[in-house]
Amino acid sequence: MPAPPWKPSKGTRLLIGAATLWPPVYLVLFLSVIGLSFFSIQHPGHPPPTGVFAFIFPLHCLTMILSFALTAVYIVHAVRNDRLTQEMRIIWIIILFMGNLIAFPVYWWLYLRPGAENPPEAP
Repeated sequence: MPAPPWKPSKGTRLLIGAATLWPPVYLVLFLSVIGLSFFSIQHPGHPPPTGVFAFIFPLHCLTMILSFALTAVYIVHAVRNDRLTQEMRIIWIIILFMGNLIAFPVYWWLYLRPGAENPPEAP
């Protein structure tokens, strides 16, 4: 027996969208901090930024937990999405699992953003 479709509320859709934006933003922040740390090491006389690790490490752990949670949310939604055929459902599950940083925003835009539940009619 198939699971009933999951139709999240507008607020839940926006919350999922906001959470989806954080990992790419964090990636840029993380790479910037690491790059600046390496840059400061190359200049003698400047102390290495040791306090940055105390800030980045908890943020990194929380971002990883958020990414795992988003993977679960998107896969559950794909499984229960009545707009997908069985073949597309399997493809989306694989894409969401393997390419989540890029796939999450695309899936959210196509199927979860407010207004996406009523797709335009095909000609």
